[in-house]
Amino acid sequence: MSWLDEVEAGLGRRATWGAVAAAAVGVLAFVTGLGAGGAPRAFGALIASWLFLAGAAMGAVTFRAFFRIVDAGWARPLALLGGGMAGFGPVAWVVLLVILAGAGWAPWIPRPTGWLAVPTLAGREAALGALLFVLAWRWFRLRGAAPSMSQAVTWCIAFAVVGSVWAFDFVLGPDPIADSTMVGPYVFMAAFTAGTSLVVLLGLVRGVLGERERRDAAGLVFALSIFWAYLLCSQFLTSRYANRPEETGYLLRRSVDGWPWVVWAVVALVWAVPFFGLLHPAGRRSPAVFKGVLVAQLLGLWLNCHLMVVPSMATPGSAPLGLRDLLILAGMLGAFALAVARSLRPEPVQLRV
Repeated sequence: MSWLDEVEAGLGRRATWGAVAAAAVGVLAFVTGLGAGGAPRAFGALIASWLFLAGAAMGAVTFRAFFRIVDAGWARPLALLGGGMAGFGPVAWVVLLVILAGAGWAPWIPRPTGWLAVPTLAGREAALGALLFVLAWRWFRLRGAAPSMSQAVTWCIAFAVVGSVWAFDFVLGPDPIADSTMVGPYVFMAAFTAGTSLVVLLGLVRGVLGERERRDAAGLVFALSIFWAYLLCSQFLTSRYANRPEETGYLLRRSVDGWPWVVWAVVALVWAVPFFGLLHPAGRRSPAVFKGVLVAQLLGLWLNCHLMVVPSMATPGSAPLGLRDLLILAGMLGAFALAVARSLRPEPVQLRV
């Protein structure tokens, strides 16, 4: 079976060519945005979508690793779906190289010295990205093969470390003065939340969760939304009361030019919708409601990445969301779908965590 046949088996013929078209449109939107002083904004949109999808893919792998450590029966049907998201690793690494190349010739780092000097940044990110994606591919992608306990523990530690470095480089790096010690946990836990929502959504679409399993999965999504809100408040309140320019400047840039609406949309989609949608047992029992909650939360988590990255690189006064931002996201989604499609093709497998 050829690569195209395997992709069509996972996505269907129409969705496959739709993903190809989306990827092509995304590449075109990014390339055309590099001229006339628009390169920083184009790279900001690319970094935000990459951070969301690479984080969600590795967060889904972390879901499998976590439930290798914690033996929960309801999570077993979802385990291989999480491991299958490792297929995005090679594509994510190629996009990462494009982003790192832009740090040199289309600078999105305002102060490329020390930790953020371009050679240091590029070497660190390329090496850590390669390490994380290779481990995901080798340990978790194989169908029917359960990772060892030591592999699962090692992966969770590596995910937290690399996710924190992504936060320091891609969230704080583009801002000239931003400083935060909370941003690392905030970013990698948002990625784990996105990965969990993605895996559960795929499980609902494929019909592998019964009513009891849906209830337990909903409980985890509910808890993660609350923990995300806790991390958000921990970061915001300490910055607000300390009133340090290194922290408040980052927040003030997101309080003008329409960005407050994005802030409230993120809070509503990532926390409020899951909280109120899944608080009542009726929401947990309904597959349709649960799917809607998961889609809303994933959208909110992408907006969260957009909010963290783009205001630091956008021209003052520009719109928070533009057509090019959405087209670049569509391109990344198309590439993501093509990369993981083979792990979604229906075939009998032995489900082992």
